[in-house]
Amino acid sequence: MAIPSTQIAAAIPPPGPNGSLNIQISKTHPVPNPGDGEVLVKLEFSGVCHSDVHSIRGDTPMLTDVAGHEGVGKVVAVGPGLDEKQWIGQRVGIRWLYSSCLECEICAINHTSCPYQKNAGANVPGTFQQYLVSPAIHATKIPPGLSPDTAAPLLCAGIAMYSSIKKANARPGDSIVILGAGGGLGHMGVQIAAKKGLKVIAVDKGEKKRKLCLDLGASEFLDFTEVDIVEAVKASTSGLGAHAVICTANGEKAYEQCIQMLRRLGTLVCVGIPNVPFKLPVTPLDMIVKGLTIVGNSAGSAKEMEELMEMAVVGDIRACIEVFDLADILDVLKRLENAEIEGRVVLKIPE
Repeated sequence: MAIPSTQIAAAIPPPGPNGSLNIQISKTHPVPNPGDGEVLVKLEFSGVCHSDVHSIRGDTPMLTDVAGHEGVGKVVAVGPGLDEKQWIGQRVGIRWLYSSCLECEICAINHTSCPYQKNAGANVPGTFQQYLVSPAIHATKIPPGLSPDTAAPLLCAGIAMYSSIKKANARPGDSIVILGAGGGLGHMGVQIAAKKGLKVIAVDKGEKKRKLCLDLGASEFLDFTEVDIVEAVKASTSGLGAHAVICTANGEKAYEQCIQMLRRLGTLVCVGIPNVPFKLPVTPLDMIVKGLTIVGNSAGSAKEMEELMEMAVVGDIRACIEVFDLADILDVLKRLENAEIEGRVVLKIPE
């Protein structure tokens, strides 16, 4: 196929993020050329994450003008050092962990924490455009059994929750609380945790999210606007508290409640990124007396990604998606900012 020199992209105009959702559709964005070991991907769909709102607003560092990190498309060209027969036509995914050095001592333990990593839509161009390049070694091959629109959310929401649940170190039968359970990340976590035999206590608000979470396998749904969720969690766990809590919410009160609903030896996994920075409301005495574990998570390893894809192929999990055109991105971002979306939004990239 003929590859154009310019493309359609949802881009932040100069001089960059300014504290608002300042994004415009450009039809003259340059198409990159793949370098050594890189593939050029013609994107079909891209998921939209709440962290994209943070990036576009400038709440978190944004060194590029195109956000997005849940892209799925087909390889249309390769750079030097790659076999065209192996790659051309292969459907791949581009995710938050765009690349890591794979050489430092951190990578030797867990490359998702590489201090030299690059992140799609943050410090390298993201997936809200028609074409982008990716290091072939870091591109995720999408199984033939998955449609590209439903595969997109697995690349961030899915893998973030899969890896977070593993980091929670919960065993079958243990209780796990997911705050923001009806959202893009949370609804994936409900399914994964339920399939792993955990007792899922879903926390969110509204009847639509209640129905979604219970349909997806949650044992219980708590509407935080109606009940004291800390007391309700303790009541559901013999007064001891939950074995693990995953917080996809981003408020200080939510994180404070997470600490309070953990049992002794419990684990909190921090996922939700605050709009305004704050310190975790936990004291050294809490940590000493209760023996708590607190970890953070934003991505997962290639092996975890493969395991998640296998679950999706056999139908153990599914992304509940709402598809919009790329031209609708501003409206989508506003709805995300106001927590008005159940499940995950996916953008259809123009052909």
